[in-house]
Amino acid sequence: MHRIKIQVKEKHIEDGSPENCTYCAVALAINEKLSGMFRLDFEPRIVERGNINYALRLSDSKPSPYQTEFEGAEISIAHQELVNNFVDDFDCGRSVSPIEFDLTISDYALKQMKSLEKKERTILDVKNKK
Repeated sequence: MHRIKIQVKEKHIEDGSPENCTYCAVALAINEKLSGMFRLDFEPRIVERGNINYALRLSDSKPSPYQTEFEGAEISIAHQELVNNFVDDFDCGRSVSPIEFDLTISDYALKQMKSLEKKERTILDVKNKK
């Protein structure tokens, strides 16, 4: 298991869209961090699970039939309540402040991301040589 620190900054709050699972402030912060670590386009979604809990769905941003989902990437249990409260307040239009939380990624999901990054880099290299 790997822990990655996610910082939801003021710019994510300003650019985020309430009640939009792909473009909320938390999803924007996750996308920025992971896109900086891997040369991949991610599509993080903060999705409701139950009435007050939110979960992370993470995949690459290809069209749905071709997406690679990264199972084993989730908001750490220790920070779940912090993220739940932030998303609830953000979606309801209440004032929110920047937060920081950990994203845990399984070894398998990390390996999957690195493998896909390598595959996509190879495809881009071939296209660029033509």
